[in-house]
Amino acid sequence: MSEQRLIIEMAQGIDLHGQDDTKAARRAVEQALQGASLPIFATLGLERDAMRVVVHIGVPRPGAVDEKAIAGLLPYGSVEVLCEAGGLDVPVGGDVAVMAVAAIEVFLSSR
Repeated sequence: MSEQRLIIEMAQGIDLHGQDDTKAARRAVEQALQGASLPIFATLGLERDAMRVVVHIGVPRPGAVDEKAIAGLLPYGSVEVLCEAGGLDVPVGGDVAVMAVAAIEVFLSSR
């Protein structure tokens, strides 16, 4: 059975003072979710849990991201979180702001 991507949403998130990659990633995913609406499920009479969701996160320290916390932000479907090197550490005075980027893809099986 093959899949078809229905949607991709992208956003960025920033932790201004805590130097926390998970917090920046969480904010990026939350921002992306704010722009996503999937009325196709109700329109076609499909269950929302039938979707597969892949969350791509780019942060300076991918191993520091709590992937379970990020997956917990997605209310439906089977969720996979993939973290990789990306984002930015931005010096701000004597502090560092961490910037993360996120892309959320939603797939549905083609019948």
